[in-house]
Amino acid sequence: MANQSSAKGHQRRQNSVPRKALDSFYSQPRDDSSNDQTTEFHDHPRRPAPRDTTLPFSDLSSFTPRPTITSLQNTESTDLSSIIPSPLRIRKFKSASPTQSPARMKTVRLLIASLGNPAPYHSTRHSAGHIILKGLAASLHLPQPSKSKEFGNGLVSHGTDLGRPEYTLWQSTSMMNVSGLGLLKAWKAFDGRQADNDVVTALLVLHDELESSPGTVKLRRGESSPKGHNGIKSVQSTFKSAAVLNALGDRFIKIGIGIGRPVSRERDDVSAFVLGQVTASERQKLDAGVHSVAAVIESEISRLEKS
Repeated sequence: MANQSSAKGHQRRQNSVPRKALDSFYSQPRDDSSNDQTTEFHDHPRRPAPRDTTLPFSDLSSFTPRPTITSLQNTESTDLSSIIPSPLRIRKFKSASPTQSPARMKTVRLLIASLGNPAPYHSTRHSAGHIILKGLAASLHLPQPSKSKEFGNGLVSHGTDLGRPEYTLWQSTSMMNVSGLGLLKAWKAFDGRQADNDVVTALLVLHDELESSPGTVKLRRGESSPKGHNGIKSVQSTFKSAAVLNALGDRFIKIGIGIGRPVSRERDDVSAFVLGQVTASERQKLDAGVHSVAAVIESEISRLEKS
């Protein structure tokens, strides 16, 4: 019996993920679904979207360059087209008194960052944020990101190069659990370029969402529970220590892309799952999710314009 137990233990160690990589995965995986405060958009067009919202993936065929958004219609429908208003509505201002002037829309500049692991884990579920970012670059007709020391050695794509100044894309090149330092440097470089008082800057982070089913997009604003995600933990801890997180407030935006989870809650099983290659079916959902994420980003730009 002792020999059999020893053989089984040896086999488990052979099949497990190397300990070196374990610190880059989710810590203390657990089912938080009963405590999840995520809600859906409802038909209250004058109210801001809730801090934590869930939107299903859409099957939009393409994402066209952004029109001027003048109205955000919320709906209980699962169709994300409501986030991109159509037909466009003409913004009307109330007649201004001699001492009043019409409300002025702010100019928005976004740093959209993706968290994940470097090679050879680029095509794994844990790097879903990177997959979405690359899809956004293609949908927005931006060049694929290239390495920049100024931006924390991350991969950067500047929308200003192609007349899309509201977008700057940044891909982390660090291991997940230490991605905060590089992103903080990138944020300081990005924010320092915006000298105009009428410009609103915001940080939007794309990451994988273990507790969410595939085909789900979650939106959170401000500091909130990382739900065991070591990349979000690193970012929030680093930004908080630098007194940046509180200053950002609801301009710190997180978009989680659901990847599902294994039945087992064992750490090694969860690690093997998130390090597993994205299947053809999962990749199809992620590719469709690019358009859903783009629609959510558009709604956030509309919100920030009015801030």
